[in-house]
Amino acid sequence: MSWLHRGYGSSQGTTGQLKSRLDDLKKPWRVEITPSILQHSETARLAVDAFLEQGEGGYRQAITKEKELPFLSTLDMDYMSQHSQSITGSPIKRREAGLTREDSGDGASLLSGVTSGTYFPFMSDIDPPDLELGWPEVPTVSSCGQTEVTLYFQRDKTHNVKELLRSLIGKAKTVIAIMMDLFTDMEILSDLMEASSRRRVPVYLILDEKNLRHFAEMCNKMDLTMDDFPNMRIRCVSGDTYYSKAGKKLTGQALEKFVLIDDIMYNACKICQVHTGLVTHFKGKIVEDFDREFRCIYAESRSLCSHLLPVVTCPLLFPSPPEMSESGLTHA
Repeated sequence: MSWLHRGYGSSQGTTGQLKSRLDDLKKPWRVEITPSILQHSETARLAVDAFLEQGEGGYRQAITKEKELPFLSTLDMDYMSQHSQSITGSPIKRREAGLTREDSGDGASLLSGVTSGTYFPFMSDIDPPDLELGWPEVPTVSSCGQTEVTLYFQRDKTHNVKELLRSLIGKAKTVIAIMMDLFTDMEILSDLMEASSRRRVPVYLILDEKNLRHFAEMCNKMDLTMDDFPNMRIRCVSGDTYYSKAGKKLTGQALEKFVLIDDIMYNACKICQVHTGLVTHFKGKIVEDFDREFRCIYAESRSLCSHLLPVVTCPLLFPSPPEMSESGLTHA
């Protein structure tokens, strides 16, 4: 099936954009400023597609023919290998079934509908789900005033970043909204449970889908069920999804980390005794932007009850035996 394979050679036989620029920067006698190339790189798209469809060997072959640098790191390739999936009805699945392109006109139409000329599909125009626990009105510009920024460095031992966050959670009055890629801290989860159940402060927690198993493991150790979160909404979300031309897709992670407490925003870091980082404290008009961003992410998020991970046996996530879907995820 030759139509499944494309030639990766450069049509003009020129060096790839990245390699060409690097070669120029290595010439010390050149004083002209080399402009960075910001437009779409077709070579990069072809190489990524080759990796998704043929593995590292196909990727190496693609960048060699395109005369480009091997821009994917080992970390990138490991992630792509672990998380790429075939789209139902894709050419790859039809080939495995012994079908030709002519045999599957409808399947080709389906594929073309999700592989447009852009990397990613369009965002949904469906109305976002209600923040049913309540959400404070965004303060007006006049009441917000100018933006104030304060930095707290974890290397500065006069400020304990974790205790700062716990103290703010303990003082919350109207809402706590957290977007986090990884959440494994039992003390902070206990603080959120106390704020939501004892002080009746609405708590919204959105976690990265692929790291959800670590949160579930923590809940399992704490013997928690959904009944323990009466005034909390815990949801998950993923990053963007890339579709290759031959029917592979790759979904990224949601790596945003920020916390909204009442009318104050904190750009959080991973809380750990040995890792270092910083926390940025924002107050004023800029909080409106984070308020809007959180609500947009919430609109894309999914409930844990309907989006389960099969490797987790936490009672929080498994009220009943799950069914396995083709994607490898389970559904209630």
